[in-house]
Amino acid sequence: MMREMDNVTGSTQVASAADRRARQRERTRRRILEAALELFCSRGYASTTMDDIADRADIARRTLFNHFPAKQAILAAWRAERQAQLTAILARAAGQGSAPQVPAADLLRRQFALLAQLSESDIPLTIVLVQGRMTEITDARELFPSFEPLQAAVRLGQDQAEFSTSVSAGTVAEVLSSCFADTISRWILPQITRQPAPFELGPALSAKLELVLNGLAAGAQSPSAPH
Repeated sequence: MMREMDNVTGSTQVASAADRRARQRERTRRRILEAALELFCSRGYASTTMDDIADRADIARRTLFNHFPAKQAILAAWRAERQAQLTAILARAAGQGSAPQVPAADLLRRQFALLAQLSESDIPLTIVLVQGRMTEITDARELFPSFEPLQAAVRLGQDQAEFSTSVSAGTVAEVLSSCFADTISRWILPQITRQPAPFELGPALSAKLELVLNGLAAGAQSPSAPH
């Protein structure tokens, strides 16, 4: 009986130690991300080194590289967090499948509106994402956390005969992602130097989206039309 109790106690202590290590690792990771964000905003993404980040986070260089092997990995972590925010908001808005089917065009409008809101809600992070995109070589799927949800909405519209199928959903998503990336870059760049935003982000994105939607709808077949 005592041996069994010792085994249970030992297992609990091991689990507790593992939990403490995980919590400590996450605290260190957050400290690195916050230090990097501060430096990217104050010095610029390209001008910030990994040594700078380690110094600001007050950790050893080796510890930093254990968490993030390069600046690109830090950028990817921030991008993943914004992707998770977008996904969670879209899931809540959709009622996790319980709501009636929403037209694909409205899904795209909702996504662009949410992207604008997320970008406006955290200006420092938006600046970092834009600077990182302009510095690192990435493809359309990595520019911002928008490609996959946009592609899914376009594919839905094509399946429901709302949109033309003459162009693939991936190509349309690339066009929309590029529109978003260009617009947000022109919107945020003046703010890096404390200049006012040159235009309202939401309406600018909406106007470009409507141009694309008009083109998609113009070539769509009605559900009853023969193939």
